[in-house]
Amino acid sequence: MKFNLMSKYLLICISFSFFLFSCGNSKKAVETKPTKTTDYINPKSDIAIAGSVNFENEESLTIYSAIIKNVIGEKPGAYIGNEMDKLAKQLQDNLNYSELLRAGEGLILEFNSKTDFYFNTGKTNLNSNSKQSLDIIISVLKQYPKINLIIETHTDASGDEDINMKLSQDRVESIKTYLVEKGIDTSRINTKAFGENQPKVDNDTAENRQLNRRVEFGFYASEDLKEEAKNKTQ
Repeated sequence: MKFNLMSKYLLICISFSFFLFSCGNSKKAVETKPTKTTDYINPKSDIAIAGSVNFENEESLTIYSAIIKNVIGEKPGAYIGNEMDKLAKQLQDNLNYSELLRAGEGLILEFNSKTDFYFNTGKTNLNSNSKQSLDIIISVLKQYPKINLIIETHTDASGDEDINMKLSQDRVESIKTYLVEKGIDTSRINTKAFGENQPKVDNDTAENRQLNRRVEFGFYASEDLKEEAKNKTQ
């Protein structure tokens, strides 16, 4: 009986020591992460953004489903991914965002209402902070004319669902209009408004609602870039 109790005690001590060791390692890993972003490039992802997505006929289409629908892969995909890495570096160095994710051959850039790009409550016009962020995105798009853009707008679930959808639609149009006025060809821009229908987290707290009020940009290869990638890697 004493042996059993001692054995159990020893096992508990070992388990507790392992737990403390694991927590210590986790804390160290967190401390060494870049402080400017919450998430950054995942170059080993097997998902890719590419062109030729029919945005008009798919009501539920998101940036993520667009990524899954079109994969070029192999050496051409690596060529496109390299272009995206260079674009991503500029975004990382110059923007205050909530997430920047490498999705195979493309990128997903997210802003929520805690970042420098946001819409004032109930408003659809771009404020000065948001215009400054868009100006950086515009500059990058001009440097990479063969990379296209998907824009999504999302609200939280506060208020009427139809009003939130209209708010989302007007906001995404405000963004697109600004981009076009600044010289980005409309053929390079696709838009989708989701209102409150695609929450990132539950709308049960004020902080979560801040996370759900977001704008997402997907950068993906145009047909011209895909053709260039195939020719360069033959």
